[in-house]
Amino acid sequence: MANTVFASNDPLTHKLWSKSTIMYALANMVLLPLMGSTPDSIVWVKKDLLKEPGDTITFPGDAPMDEAGVGDDGNTETNEEALEKRNAKVEVHERAHAARPAGKMSMQRTDVYKAAGFRAYAKDRLGIWAKEAWEKDLVNSAAGLYNENASGAAIETINESYPTANRIRYGGQSIGSSPALGTTYSTDAALTAGTQANNLFGTLVVNVVRAKALSCAPRFRCGRFYQQARDPAGAFDQRNQRAQKLVGELYTLLAQPYQVNSMRSEIGSIGWNQMVAACAARSDQHPVFQPGAVLWNGVIIQEYDRVPLRTGAGGTTLAEGFLLNAGRTATTDPCANTRSVARALFMGAQAMCFAWAQMLQWHEDWVDGRIPRVIIDMIYGVKRTIMNAHGTSTPGEDEAIYCIDTEVIVT
Repeated sequence: MANTVFASNDPLTHKLWSKSTIMYALANMVLLPLMGSTPDSIVWVKKDLLKEPGDTITFPGDAPMDEAGVGDDGNTETNEEALEKRNAKVEVHERAHAARPAGKMSMQRTDVYKAAGFRAYAKDRLGIWAKEAWEKDLVNSAAGLYNENASGAAIETINESYPTANRIRYGGQSIGSSPALGTTYSTDAALTAGTQANNLFGTLVVNVVRAKALSCAPRFRCGRFYQQARDPAGAFDQRNQRAQKLVGELYTLLAQPYQVNSMRSEIGSIGWNQMVAACAARSDQHPVFQPGAVLWNGVIIQEYDRVPLRTGAGGTTLAEGFLLNAGRTATTDPCANTRSVARALFMGAQAMCFAWAQMLQWHEDWVDGRIPRVIIDMIYGVKRTIMNAHGTSTPGEDEAIYCIDTEVIVT
């Protein structure tokens, strides 16, 4: 007796599922406007490994020329300057997930009816999962955090690295009608030396970090935003001239909602009211702006719930701080007991590197010949851009990302 089985290589099923799953994931990415295929994007996407074997993509970068050259009647012979090229390497790793029902009776009893119903349901849920996996990796990498672990296999899509010494600010400001910058500290734990009211997030913090970013060597460059967002491969339809229209060159700052709440408490002529007015002048249909976003001093401030938040509890668990030890078992910078700290992310062009080796794909098989199982997988790597010096593996400072740790009032 022969049973009819629809296997993973069924042509019709493959065409329908692949397109639907990818479209759902891409359409729901909150950070999508930051991604692009050129180094003027906040997240620089390269996909060289889609057609070539290998597990590492090298992102190149020119080192600035800093010699003076020659003047009147000068001779350039023997005064040439060596051209140097820096590099950042990103390793790619696999990330996959799957879903299956307990059996045919489980499908019969619910609205996930029969095999076709479960497959459609799994498609939608795995599409949501893929979106969340990318976004978690992007924001955790930007914050200098670590990979998730699951199901007995290490997930290594984040190339883990910490914020470099001169690209992180601990401390904030007071808020209200007369805001003022507070003290800066050396760690999150040291924030307890000041009062919470002087360690909050606000426009003065944005101003000082923007000034630091412009004073870096090399200085942070503004990211470029186009009329329509690109996809995670960094591309848009080349036939669509409207999509290629440049609408803004801006810095981006992702802030935790409690940080934005503090900023909203600034009143008078220098704070929230000014930002709301500037944003309204561009309308809520402006392609750069998303709900909750405002523009301040050339910086898009985006409220984003995935920005990391830590609350100290008198220990050193990973949930109580940001930096971690080599074994990924404890924090090396815990927050003070009962004090909550959020890490906002100020980013310029080329803040992060995203390497694709396999775009999102789906697979399907059957358990016991009759119970459907849907699998989704991809191969990629993400890393904060830290360039190695010419001809070496010696890393420099973060290229275009500045972390801002402030206390928050969790109410």
